[in-house]
Amino acid sequence: MLSQPKLENGVFEDTYTTSFSQTGIHDVLTNKSILSILENIAGRHSAYVHFTFTDISKYNLTWVLLNWKLQVLKRIGGEENIRIQTWGRMMTKIFVLRDFKIYNSKNELCAIATSKWCLVDTIKGKIAKMPDDIPEIYGGFHDESVFGIEDIPKLTEPTSSPITSDSYKIRRFDLDLNKHVHNLNYLNIAYELLPEDVYDGEELNNVEILYKKELRYGNVVKSYLYKDNDVYTVVLKSQDDSILHSIIKLY
Repeated sequence: MLSQPKLENGVFEDTYTTSFSQTGIHDVLTNKSILSILENIAGRHSAYVHFTFTDISKYNLTWVLLNWKLQVLKRIGGEENIRIQTWGRMMTKIFVLRDFKIYNSKNELCAIATSKWCLVDTIKGKIAKMPDDIPEIYGGFHDESVFGIEDIPKLTEPTSSPITSDSYKIRRFDLDLNKHVHNLNYLNIAYELLPEDVYDGEELNNVEILYKKELRYGNVVKSYLYKDNDVYTVVLKSQDDSILHSIIKLY
């Protein structure tokens, strides 16, 4: 039986039952599904403390994600009961870091992740100053870093030549409530470039994403795939290559 959410010592914990609709060709949760669960648990934490998108919209603010870093330690199937923990661990004037852990029903650690978020002024279209009382709002911060790092390493464009490229026009179904491409849909674009044997192979257990400039409806994005040993990097740029939208690293 699933337990009720709780918040203790800055750590928010909730339970969740996965579904087969979240699994891929290997009958385990895809990386996109795992990140979606984590995104939703962050939302549950915000709802628990009354600081959701709806709550902050009256101040003309919205949450925007800047980075993901995920490592899957043990794959999770459909129809499994899992337990997720999340907490804020550090903030500056413009961003906050949030970490995650996922456990299965056997209490085995299955995945860890960290993320970086900022607040954007929806009127000015610019990053807003992070309120000083964010730790207090969220029930305190917890200083554990699941990767043992202070900040998320910055992703940079590879200097080698891409092994393949593609272009894609943004559709309405790609968008989120901010009318930007939803952060997880960047993975859809990246996975389209992977070689077939890699795409059909075992899920890549490490995902890193940098979001640089939002994508909007009607934008044409060019994607470039680079390979360095067993590490695949996808760079998303504007049609004329003048704007860097995202860098996605899969390995």
